Amino acid sequence: MEFSLVHTISPGGTYDAQIKVNMTKGSTPSQATGSWAFTWTDDTHPAANLELKVSNNDADKISINAELLSIVTIGHKKGSQVEIALKDDQWSPFILVGDEDHLAGNSPSTAWMATSLDQIGCLTLQQMTIPGSHDAGMSEINFPAGGTPTNSQTQSDGIYNQLIAGIRYFDIRPTISNAHFFTGHYTGQFGANGQSIADVISDINAYLALPQSELIILELSHTSMTDEQYQPFNDAQWNSLLFQLYSDLNHLYTGHGDDILTKIPLRDFIKDGPAVVVVTNERDTNWLRDHKFLNRGFYSSKGNSNQFPTYNSYSDTNITETMRKDQYNKLVKQNSSPDNKDQLHVLSWTLTQDKGDIFNDAHSIRVLANLANGHLAEVGSDIANTGPISWATKTKPPNIILIDNVSRDLFLVSMTLGLTRFYNKPCS
Repeated sequence: MEFSLVHTISPGGTYDAQIKVNMTKGSTPSQATGSWAFTWTDDTHPAANLELKVSNNDADKISINAELLSIVTIGHKKGSQVEIALKDDQWSPFILVGDEDHLAGNSPSTAWMATSLDQIGCLTLQQMTIPGSHDAGMSEINFPAGGTPTNSQTQSDGIYNQLIAGIRYFDIRPTISNAHFFTGHYTGQFGANGQSIADVISDINAYLALPQSELIILELSHTSMTDEQYQPFNDAQWNSLLFQLYSDLNHLYTGHGDDILTKIPLRDFIKDGPAVVVVTNERDTNWLRDHKFLNRGFYSSKGNSNQFPTYNSYSDTNITETMRKDQYNKLVKQNSSPDNKDQLHVLSWTLTQDKGDIFNDAHSIRVLANLANGHLAEVGSDIANTGPISWATKTKPPNIILIDNVSRDLFLVSMTLGLTRFYNKPCS
């Protein structure tokens, strides 16, 4: 096994290390070991605070563990070990952010907002970076119209496990099929439905009953009546959908009914408990007011009454390098001259199948997502060819990082919480 680590990392610094393991016949990868000790670079800490260890307990798994010798991070006591997922040809980040009195890192608490509220509660959504799920309800296939798991399923886990994984922004695309509300993923009349809206509601309620004082944002867009020529929802159908959410979804946030949500501090949302915000992209605030949904947990991101402005432009490519260059250039441009001064920048870290991919299991949406997600933590000097950690050294970080195939390892939370805390002053 070949490896190397830097001796010193300055505040805000990153370092990329490559680990090469000989797995060929006759090699002895089970004997591969290595360790590096780190300490704060001051006179008060002569002993190591942290030790990174590489080991191989079996022939198929190389692991990295961070042993917290004399430090504590959110969710991990002094003396505990934090496993760093190590995957072939992918970036496996170890993140440590904060000060000695309150550190966050890998494998944070699933209730990451509540456990970090003293540090980030004063920040508005426009100052934060939040993990998001693209086509969030598409963890299963129901009533397909040509859609298969290869070309229509974007997620492996349902909403509940995505919440456990720390996702807080959900891209929900409602459909009507067989006279019931579902989530969907369609291109024209081609695609499929995913979880039912009833199951989405049940998943959110179950998570918040743990209990968890977190902010959850659902943005509803791309509606489709698959029973009626795939037309967008009419007023009556929107009314029925929002009434179902109003009747069954717990902890709807009812404050700031006429305000722009991106300017509201996180603490305002969750200081008294969990909060669920439902944003509709297809009906404005006047419609919400006329139909008695305003000030009842529902907000609009439509037109001049936009209460949740976002910039969200996907790259429409199946090539990771093309996607990230495009997303980097859009981030730089929007930070310099935003379309809306109150907007959240959505980093669409997603790959899009081309026609040759849609029936090829080896190029399924989730396979492409795993490929892209494996580079999300990439750092280096060639900024446009890295990811948001390095990008943030040159421009403001994005506000939402949107991905397909959310994993349960909370790595996206580690990254987004790290960006949020490092690029803002602590609240207390």
